[in-house]
Amino acid sequence: MIAVAAKGFDSTGSKLSDAVREIVEMADARTGGQVALAVVDGIGWKGRLADLKRIWSLWETGDIDGLYTLATLADFKRDLDRFAELKGIQRLP
Repeated sequence: MIAVAAKGFDSTGSKLSDAVREIVEMADARTGGQVALAVVDGIGWKGRLADLKRIWSLWETGDIDGLYTLATLADFKRDLDRFAELKGIQRLP
C-alpha cells in the first residue's frame, strides 16, 4: 500500500539516471490506492540537477506523494505515519 524508494549516492553518472528511472517506474506502476514516496540524497545529485528536477516534477504533478532528503527525514516520518493511518496500517510497537 505504501512504496518507498530510497536513493542516496555520492557518485555521479548512470547510477543516478538508474535511480530516476526506478522512481519513475514506481510512480507509473502504482495503483490509485497506493502511496509512493521517494528519499533522495547524496552529493552526486548536485551534478545531476536535470535528474533531480525530473524527480521533483513527479512530486509536483502528484505522480509521487512525497520527496525527502536526509535533512527532511522528520517530515518523511510524519508523512509516513499519516499515510499509514489513512490506509489503516497499524504501527509496530
